[in-house]
Amino acid sequence: MKKILPGVILSSFLFLFSCNNEEKTEATSPATADTGKKPATEVLDLSEADQVKSGFAALSKGDVDAMTANYDDNAKYFWSSGDSVVGKQAIKDYWNGRWKLIDSLTFSETIVLPIRLNESQSPQYAPTGKWVLAWTFSHVKYKNGKKLNFWVHTDYYYNDAGKIANVIQYIDRHPIAEATKDLMK
Repeated sequence: MKKILPGVILSSFLFLFSCNNEEKTEATSPATADTGKKPATEVLDLSEADQVKSGFAALSKGDVDAMTANYDDNAKYFWSSGDSVVGKQAIKDYWNGRWKLIDSLTFSETIVLPIRLNESQSPQYAPTGKWVLAWTFSHVKYKNGKKLNFWVHTDYYYNDAGKIANVIQYIDRHPIAEATKDLMK
C-alpha cells in the first residue's frame, strides 16, 4: 500500500496540472478569446430565410405580388448573364411577363443558408449585412408544352430596413430562351 500511495499522489498531481494547463490554453486561445470583434461571417437561424422560401411558394402559384412583397422599391434583380432589372415594379413586370409563357412552375430540393456578412471581401459586390443564399431545383412547363428541369442558385441581400434590395440569380438562360422562342412574339 505504501508503494501505491506515491503513484496515486503523482498521478493526481499530473492530472490536476494537465487540467490546469488545458484551462489556460483554452482561455488564451485566439479561437476562443473574446476580442469583442464579430466573426467575418455568421450563420443565422433558418427562420431568417422564411421570406425567401415563401417567395418561392408564391412564385410557383404565379403570385408575383406576394413574391415581391418584401422587396425594396429600388430593388435590383441581376442574372449571371449580366442582364438586370431595376425597381420593384420592373421586377414585377418581368415576372408577370414570364408567367404569360409559363403553364406551371414548381421548386424542389430547396436549400437555404441565411448568413450575416460582417466583413466583405468585395464591398462593391457583396455589402455587409444579411444575405440568404438559396439553391432550388426548378421544374417549369411552358404553354407550348416544353418542359425544363434545372438548378438555380439565387442570392438575396437585405438592406438595413429589412427589405430585399438585391437579388442575384445564377442560371443558364439559354435553354429557357430556346424552349420559349416560339412563344416570344
